[in-house]
Amino acid sequence: MSGFLPQYSAKSETKFSKNIKLGNCLVLQYHRVSLLSCDPLQLAVEPCNFERQMEFLSENFNVISISDIKQHLETATPFREKTVAVTFDSGYADMFYTAADVLNRYGIAAAVFIPSVNIVEGGRFWWDRLEELIITNRFSSRLEIEIDSQLCRWPLTNQQNRFRAYEDLYAILSDRMSLERKAIMAQITAAMDFQPGQANDHRAMNPQEVKSLEQGGLITVGGHAHDCVRLSSLPKWRQAEDISKNREVLEEILGHSVGYFSYPSGSDNGYTAETMNILENFGFTLAFGNSYGAISVRENVNCYDLPRVRVANCRPFAFYKFLNRFFD
Repeated sequence: MSGFLPQYSAKSETKFSKNIKLGNCLVLQYHRVSLLSCDPLQLAVEPCNFERQMEFLSENFNVISISDIKQHLETATPFREKTVAVTFDSGYADMFYTAADVLNRYGIAAAVFIPSVNIVEGGRFWWDRLEELIITNRFSSRLEIEIDSQLCRWPLTNQQNRFRAYEDLYAILSDRMSLERKAIMAQITAAMDFQPGQANDHRAMNPQEVKSLEQGGLITVGGHAHDCVRLSSLPKWRQAEDISKNREVLEEILGHSVGYFSYPSGSDNGYTAETMNILENFGFTLAFGNSYGAISVRENVNCYDLPRVRVANCRPFAFYKFLNRFFD
């Protein structure tokens, strides 16, 4: 992962909505199924809302797997009317303990794209630790740390200041590799008197949970890079290293090759043509970005730049209205 917030405008949304017709597939993107007291990146769909969304999909749509998408693209076969696919990014434990149960109950296939840094090292994702330190921490003073040989300051005296500091630091840390990011996070931790507020369960899946996900055949595990960094910020050799490490970790856990990938970024500039070439050379067959649209079967479709739409924490009627933008 990376940056999560999708970058698109209302104008682009309208454009894509009008172009999604019979013969296309809408790929839905989720991250978490959990009830959180604080969710600055808007990653979570509440369990009750997710269940109703899956129920609605199972009753009204043709829900297919990622392997089905691959087959349609390879054979240039148009998708059936109202076809959707379900995907998850990040690999939180609530995917295993909450989302998977709902998916299995309604017989819905899904792909889960998992970064491997937390599988190897344990602990929480860095953006969740940053949330704990900056937003939910009751510490009220000023944060001073050194970044790139410059002294940076953020007041943390009210909620608006905390949100601004979180937003700035998230943007800075998204493009840093693990060692550099850890050094900055260590500075933040040392500079603050941590006074815990209301805690959330932000644990990532462990190896056994990742392996167990695929039992039953409905859920497919895919790659999401190792270190949750925006790949476009790295030179080609480091992109290859990060992608290769992720694949090695996942394949050792699963006992089979991993063929699908999701870019760890919340915008279209999170990967480059070099990134796509690396994935192809490593044997990945499909890769999903965050460009807003649907997959269309055509001669020039790029299987390493497939679009998705992010689903909000909405109740059934709002979900119905959201999907109608594309299928009505």
